[in-house]
Amino acid sequence: MSANYELGREAVDITGAKSIVRPVIGIVTYEEMARCLGWPEKELGFADIIALRDDPDGWASYPCAKASWGQQPLLAFTDPTTSSTGRSLHLSLYSIGAGKNPEDLTVEDVIDPKVVEYVEKFQSLIDHYLIGTTVLNTKIHQGKKFGHFFVMPEDNLIHLYEGTERAYINGEKTTAPPITESMVMIYPKEGSMPRNNCACIVDAEWVTPQQVEASKVWIDYIREDENQRAFMAFGFRPGTDIPLDDPASKITSEFGLNPNPPRVVLNPSLTHPEVAAAIDENWIHVKRPGIVNFVVDTSGSMSGEKLRQAKEGLTKALDSMASNNRVGFISFSDEVYDGASIAPLSENRFQIASAIDGIRADGGTALYDAIRTGIKMVDRAEGDEDAIRAIVVLTDGQANKGTFNLDDIVVMSSSSEVLIREFSGLQKDSYGVDELGFRVVKENIIGSSLSVSTQHEVQIFFIGIGDDADIQVGRILAGATSAEFQGVAEDDLATLLEEFSKYF
Repeated sequence: MSANYELGREAVDITGAKSIVRPVIGIVTYEEMARCLGWPEKELGFADIIALRDDPDGWASYPCAKASWGQQPLLAFTDPTTSSTGRSLHLSLYSIGAGKNPEDLTVEDVIDPKVVEYVEKFQSLIDHYLIGTTVLNTKIHQGKKFGHFFVMPEDNLIHLYEGTERAYINGEKTTAPPITESMVMIYPKEGSMPRNNCACIVDAEWVTPQQVEASKVWIDYIREDENQRAFMAFGFRPGTDIPLDDPASKITSEFGLNPNPPRVVLNPSLTHPEVAAAIDENWIHVKRPGIVNFVVDTSGSMSGEKLRQAKEGLTKALDSMASNNRVGFISFSDEVYDGASIAPLSENRFQIASAIDGIRADGGTALYDAIRTGIKMVDRAEGDEDAIRAIVVLTDGQANKGTFNLDDIVVMSSSSEVLIREFSGLQKDSYGVDELGFRVVKENIIGSSLSVSTQHEVQIFFIGIGDDADIQVGRILAGATSAEFQGVAEDDLATLLEEFSKYF
C-alpha cells in the first residue's frame, strides 16, 4: 500500500496478492510470569502489562511473583524506525488507542489527545529502546533482570528454543545457545499482529509480460504443499490452508505457541499510507525522551584510528538521535574533562560536535571518576521526569587512574548471590572479596545496582574497544542498571556508536 501511495497509482495489486507465509506477532514472556498473571485461564494483553506498571507495588502485588524478577515490570520494545516488528506494534497501538481496526484509522485519530495519551502511556513501560532482534534476544539470554515481556513473531520464539538466533553473549555477537527456561507467547486480547508476507507482482513499464508470467509460476511453486511445509519447518504459519496439526508445523505448545488462530487480529499492513505516515511523523512526540551523556576515553592508547572512529561515530550519533533528547559530552584520561553540558540536542548539537572534534589522546584511564561524573550530570540534568537517563561509556582500556573504584560506582554480588565487599576493578585486579571473605573472580561478579546516590534511575551503556578493554567490567556496569554492553573492533566503532544512539 505504501508503494502505491508514494507512486500515486496501483503499482501493486494488493487485493489479488497471495501470501507466502503468515507469521503472527505477540507478547513472549516466561511461563511462570504468564501463569502468575493468570494465563492461560485469563486472557491477557497490553492493558495487563500497563496496569502492572501503574501499580506502585508492581510484581509485589502478586504473591506468586519472585524477588529475583525485580519489582518493576520490563517490556522490551524495538525502535519502530529500525525494526519492522517495532513498527507493526507502533502502528497497532494507535488502533488499540482509538478502538478501531488499522484500516479504519484516520489522520484525526493519530492526533486525538486520548489516543496519543494511550501511546505515551505504553511508552512508559520501556526502560530503553532496542535497535532490532539481536539485542532483543540478548535481553532474554541475560535473564529476567533484563526483561519480562518481549514483542516478537512466533518464529523468533521457535528459533530461541532451537538455539539458532543471534545475540550478544559476553559482548560479542554470536549464535546463542537454546533458551533453558520455558517461555510462552501471549496473543494479546487487544489483537495479535499477523504479517501476510505477500508475493506481489509489480505493474511497471520495465516489467515484461514474460516476467509477469514467470512470477506467477514462481508464486504457485512456493505455495505448493511441499514448499509450504519447508517454511513451516522454519517456524512459520503457512500462507495456504495447510492445517497446523500437520507434522511439519512447529506452531505447538512445545514451543510455547497456540496453533489456533488468534481471537482478535490487528493487521497494521492495512493502515492507510497517509495515516501510517502521520504515525511515523508523530513518533518523536510520543516516545520517551532521553537524557544522555557520552563519556569518552581519550587516554594515550586511543590515538590513531580509534580516536578517528570515535569522533566519526559520535558525530553520526548526534545526527541520528531522536531530536527530543537532551545530550551532553565529557572526556577523560588522567582526569575528567569538561566537554559540553547536557542540553536539548536541537540547541547544542554543534557545540557537542565542536567539543568532540577538539579531543586529543594522551595520559591514563580515570574510568570510574568519569563514570561517576557522567552519572551525576545525567541525574541532575533538567528534563522530563519520565525521561530515559543514561550514560554511554566508550573506552579501550582498563582503569588505572583516578580517585574512585568500581565498588564506588555499583553494588555487586557473586553468582551465588553473596554481596561483594570489595572489588576495585582496576587494571590487573581479577577478583573481588565477598562478605564471607572469599575471593570471587570477576567473571563470577554480577552488578546489582548503583552505589552512587541518585534521584533518578540512570543506566550505564558500555562500549569496549579492542582486546585491551575490560569487557567483564562493562558487563558488571551494564548489568547493575539493566543496560547493554558490547565489545567492538576499532574498525567497526563508528557504526556501533551510531547504533547505540538509537537506544534513546
